[in-house]
Amino acid sequence: MSSSTSLVTRFFQRHQNLLTTISVVLVALPFVALSYYNHPSLDDFLDAVTVQRLGFWESQKYFYLNHTGRYATTVLLALVNPLLYGHMEGHWWIVALGFILGTFFTFRLCITLLPGVSGRAAWLGASILLAMWLAYAPGQAEGLYWFTGAYTYVVTGWLLLLWLVCLGHYAIARQAKRSTAGWLICLVILTVAIAGSTEPVALPFLLILLAYGMLSWWHNRSWVLLLMAGLTAVGCIVSFSAPGNFVRMQSMDESFGLIKALAYSLFTTAYLLLTWIGNPVLLALSALILPVLYRAAQQREHLLVAVLARFPAGWLTIGLGLLLAAANCPAYYASGTGLPLRARTTLYMLFLVAWFGVLLAWCCRQIRQGQPSGLLQELATGRLAPLWVSLLVLFFFADYNVQTRRHLLGFGSNNVLRAYQQWLDGEAARYDAELRTRYQTMKTGGPVVVIHPLRNKPELLFSFGVADVGSREALNGYGQYFGVPRIVVAKDSL
Repeated sequence: MSSSTSLVTRFFQRHQNLLTTISVVLVALPFVALSYYNHPSLDDFLDAVTVQRLGFWESQKYFYLNHTGRYATTVLLALVNPLLYGHMEGHWWIVALGFILGTFFTFRLCITLLPGVSGRAAWLGASILLAMWLAYAPGQAEGLYWFTGAYTYVVTGWLLLLWLVCLGHYAIARQAKRSTAGWLICLVILTVAIAGSTEPVALPFLLILLAYGMLSWWHNRSWVLLLMAGLTAVGCIVSFSAPGNFVRMQSMDESFGLIKALAYSLFTTAYLLLTWIGNPVLLALSALILPVLYRAAQQREHLLVAVLARFPAGWLTIGLGLLLAAANCPAYYASGTGLPLRARTTLYMLFLVAWFGVLLAWCCRQIRQGQPSGLLQELATGRLAPLWVSLLVLFFFADYNVQTRRHLLGFGSNNVLRAYQQWLDGEAARYDAELRTRYQTMKTGGPVVVIHPLRNKPELLFSFGVADVGSREALNGYGQYFGVPRIVVAKDSL
């Protein structure tokens, strides 16, 4: 190794924490800034009006019979929508900022399961995962800034990751012969909640619990995972068979049969995995993080390491693909269309955790076999860190689908560049100003208020609004929230 390369390597090793922190802050900054220009979408208003009109219990019945069987989601809907507690539409920054921080802390809790990782390294790891999710999740307008989309899907992802954390701590407590009652209660509560959440998460969750629960019973006569599988099955039956699901299906254009839904799900899964795994930024980042995973994998006595060492990384990757295919199935079966972007945003969050879990399993397996491959040993040294950093920076700014020209920027895969553009060129501020003017008109207008279409619709902030729907029922609900008897959409919005 040349002296210049050695010097660069030592520089990165000495300042890696500082460089990582600065990089993550620069990635997260535009998303935090955009949150201050965020506003509720139409569904946020309509759901709040429904709950206020019917009350908590009647609204649960209404949603179950007419809209959805996701009982955990509708409970949250009737409890945490800020619009239920006053006119918060002008302070909607708390929504996106809350989801950003919630995702960050959920990642941090997941990293507590890794052996030999210091507190500082755990916080940095969580910030790196957050930065990747913000930068490359495919639908932040629906999955982060839209309250209804985020609490429906992102919170479901949190529940699943928290379930994994509780399962890990339950297993560690059981191995150490400590009390497991608290962790078991948490597992039961989270299991019931996940079963009543979104189908793209609940269905794969049920399948993996059934498979691994039966294996656990066969080998160890352990009943815990079988209990969780039974609870999940009951919850899924309650959720999937809800009359509201069939009411919504009747309004869809087309629904697929099972075989066609499976075929489309497999093709979609292949596309998503090729897109996500083929991201050079993720691959370069994986090479940089691999030394940390390799050191964690050397602690063979740790329960997580012992469990992961049993599974070949290739089989885990195939399992990941099958679970992703199962996640895609309900959407094709019910509506004949793929998962909405808000669902893919949550699946990408789970994919990131699963991806680094597979890499950890690869390290554990090779160390257990006693002869780690030359590739793993070379990557684990960290000597090539300057190369990986250079590639990461290059592909981050070049965007691996080469959409960096200004008129094509919105079609690129890097959300960070688009977020900076929509923040710094004033589009988000103009969008905010238009909606604040509309709110003022609604509050001070007469019995009939005319609303105009929005001229500014930042791609990362705007999902859909009242002027885009135009149905009389939606307009009435929107007006009811503001106390306006009648709303008319100006002709220039049609």
